[in-house]
Amino acid sequence: MTRTPPALTAYYRVDLSPEAWREVGCVPANDFEVLRDVMELLAAQGTPYEQGEGPHSVTVAGFEMQYTRDDVERVLTLHRVVRALAKPEEAA
Repeated sequence: MTRTPPALTAYYRVDLSPEAWREVGCVPANDFEVLRDVMELLAAQGTPYEQGEGPHSVTVAGFEMQYTRDDVERVLTLHRVVRALAKPEEAA
């Protein structure tokens, strides 16, 4: 019997700015699934190494995201979501 992992409990709510919505709308379907998982992970774990509101940047699963964080409201707002550029040694 296959077991699905339990859903992560969200600590933050993840919002997208209008610019981020446009960028996410251009992501291919299979990449969107990965991006959705990344947003769920950010919502559950936040960004413990970044202090203050931001703006901050994080690269996860091949996506570079710029965001601000409101610890009082517990909201991460994504302002930019783009595919991270591959390092030269990874290209080929």
